[in-house]
Amino acid sequence: VLTMPVSFSRFQQTRLERACAMAGLHVLRLMPEPTAIALLYAQQQQQANQGNMGSGVEKVALIFNMGAGYCDVAVTFTAGGVSQIKALVGDSIGGEDLMQNVIKHLLNEFDTSLVKKGRDHSKYGVYLRSPVEKAIQTLSSHTTATIEVEIDGRKVSRTISREEFEKINEEIFQRCESLVLQCIHNAQVDVDNLADLILVGGCTHIPRVRIAVQKACGERQIYEGIEPLESVVRGAALEGAIASGLTDISGKLDLLTIQAIPGSLGIRVAGNEFLPILHRNVTIPARRDVIVTTSNDNQTEALIVVYEGEGKQAIENHLLGFFKLSGIPPSPKGVPII
Repeated sequence: VLTMPVSFSRFQQTRLERACAMAGLHVLRLMPEPTAIALLYAQQQQQANQGNMGSGVEKVALIFNMGAGYCDVAVTFTAGGVSQIKALVGDSIGGEDLMQNVIKHLLNEFDTSLVKKGRDHSKYGVYLRSPVEKAIQTLSSHTTATIEVEIDGRKVSRTISREEFEKINEEIFQRCESLVLQCIHNAQVDVDNLADLILVGGCTHIPRVRIAVQKACGERQIYEGIEPLESVVRGAALEGAIASGLTDISGKLDLLTIQAIPGSLGIRVAGNEFLPILHRNVTIPARRDVIVTTSNDNQTEALIVVYEGEGKQAIENHLLGFFKLSGIPPSPKGVPII
């Protein structure tokens, strides 16, 4: 069972599956990371409510997952071991961006002393990487951290405060908050209806990230029942057990996650326009029927080009594939119903 960021396109998913096949691995499931977390959360709620009145009451939870190179948000409705994903939002921001912003900030400071010697200071970012990463980890629990690095045999020491770190990365923290607000809006839920706020991923240890997410969720308290660094793996293991047909007499595997697509799926029409057929956040599996027609007289076949994305123009989205539809009766354009 493989988990992936929400922002992965179907093209990336396919490449991931092909890589596994080349490595001799059989992929049972490919699921967004928030979906794996939702499955684990559903099991916890099911076990906590066993034998209790009201165990079938639906709970709304928001999942925020931020790692090194991605930021995912999901809203899930959970009741009786069944978890339905109502909305998924993802972006490619993460801890790597936070670290690179600090490195660039420090290099600009070092610029004066290094450039005077006619050297290219950009290469020194490699030396700063590890110390900056450790400093960011330290700032999660302390108000200051010291960055020490040796450049051309000269030791350089710099103390950075949590306030300075937050100022350097304020734009990223605002984007985190915007993603949460967007997901809540897409799920069509009220902040007051959120029962639990689940934070997972290494970057959720950063105080400013937690503040941004809690602010968007109406200062909701953070759910403490899920370990931030292990939950995705545990959720994937649960899915693996279920997909493999394992059973448990205690009912711990009587679980179901109803997934949703994070991006719209559609076709190219009228030159380069994008016609969504399955809109993002629709529950899958799904089926939708659309009626199209020909654009040329006596047209007997049509090339159906499939895309994924939210752009109004097809070229703005990810190309997934195409197929040819033949056997259209020759008629004036606009007459055949396809």
